[in-house]
Amino acid sequence: MPGTSSEASMNPLLERESDPGPPVTEYKSKMVMLRAERNDRIQIVDVVTRLSHGADIPSEATVQKRTTPYFGPKLVLDAAEESYLLTAPGPDTQLLLWVAHHPEKGERYGWSKLAEVTARFVDDQPQYDLCPECGQPMQTIEHQRKAAVGRCPGPDT
Repeated sequence: MPGTSSEASMNPLLERESDPGPPVTEYKSKMVMLRAERNDRIQIVDVVTRLSHGADIPSEATVQKRTTPYFGPKLVLDAAEESYLLTAPGPDTQLLLWVAHHPEKGERYGWSKLAEVTARFVDDQPQYDLCPECGQPMQTIEHQRKAAVGRCPGPDT
């Protein structure tokens, strides 16, 4: 009878022929996604795959904003009066660079994939000022502002 447990035990699971090896995301690109904060300068080192031919890929950009949603960090970049987004889609690819869509004179209304790239910090890995209240690095504007007036919100702000 099809679908019985005895038939399933006769058909072993398929296995990969070879070990897939370590994840392919380059180390310096990983460090950019783990450590980059506002005002850090990053360099696009290599374009692995170009996914759209509609926009230029910047060679250098400044991080304007960092968010850490459920699926990993996202870096909003600014380069040559254009907005970009850098994401890490997973361990088996390099970083994805997205370009912003803007109406003629309005706010951004979406992103489209531009390329799969590798990146690194322009300078050495950044060092941050320590908060005099909690002793943690001040990586956000809110943390810097509140620490300046003695109302440290803690490092998670």
